[in-house]
Amino acid sequence: MTRTKKQLFQGLRIFFLCIVCLIALAPFYVAVCYAFKSKVEIAKTKLAFPKTLYLGNFKEAVGLANYFNSLKNSVIVAAFAILIVVVICSMAAYIITRRDDRFYNAMYYIFQLIILLPFQTIMFPLYRQLYQIHALNSLWGLVLVQAGTFVGYNVFLYSGFVKGISYSLEEAAKIDGCNRYQTFGKIVFPLLKPIHVTVIILTFLNSWNDFMVPMIICQKQDVRTLPLMQYFFFGEYSSNINLAFAAALLAMIPTVVVYFCAQKYIVAGMTAGAVKS
Repeated sequence: MTRTKKQLFQGLRIFFLCIVCLIALAPFYVAVCYAFKSKVEIAKTKLAFPKTLYLGNFKEAVGLANYFNSLKNSVIVAAFAILIVVVICSMAAYIITRRDDRFYNAMYYIFQLIILLPFQTIMFPLYRQLYQIHALNSLWGLVLVQAGTFVGYNVFLYSGFVKGISYSLEEAAKIDGCNRYQTFGKIVFPLLKPIHVTVIILTFLNSWNDFMVPMIICQKQDVRTLPLMQYFFFGEYSSNINLAFAAALLAMIPTVVVYFCAQKYIVAGMTAGAVKS
């Protein structure tokens, strides 16, 4: 390939990437335009960039939507979902990886099938079951469902990482008198720190941004999470679109901060779990 062709190819590549970036950033630009404009300016300028940063939408959104209660619910749900996923998935991956027989191999593939199962296929039976155990409109019911939907993928991540841990460490612990639970708690679990970080971040992002599951389970106002709270800005005959975008930007802040601060850990943990065997 000649130098001219290489430069042309590089130019086309940069142009294509710029177009993709513009498409990806377009929704964020729209959100900023509506969130920082008054209703009068929205009616006049539509999608033009705000002339002045109007902060009244944020104050009004927080007041109208019971924002801090929804924020508290989102924090509680995400924290307990992370706790359950980290403990259950790490233990499941450990026993599945170390017990190499037909039963545990079958369990591994069952967990992988969970990844391929669309949530819509289990939505109605899940609702009926939650109704029977009185888990609707409760945070603990939402925590259990979210944790259950995250289990399959995280067991896959943990399993790949556990395979890279030398079995000789566990044999040494056994010689020192540790049983299987002590070996896992004192030896294996601390060595899973890189994948712990990855799982915690991914679970937080998925739980914080989840809309489908809370919409089914949390119908009362006092148990709504942030994504569900934003949905109720839109009514049948009217919509507070500027307040909705202001609330969306506020809810976006934790996820953006967490992702940009920890993206290297996400990539490193997923890569390590994928290549070890």
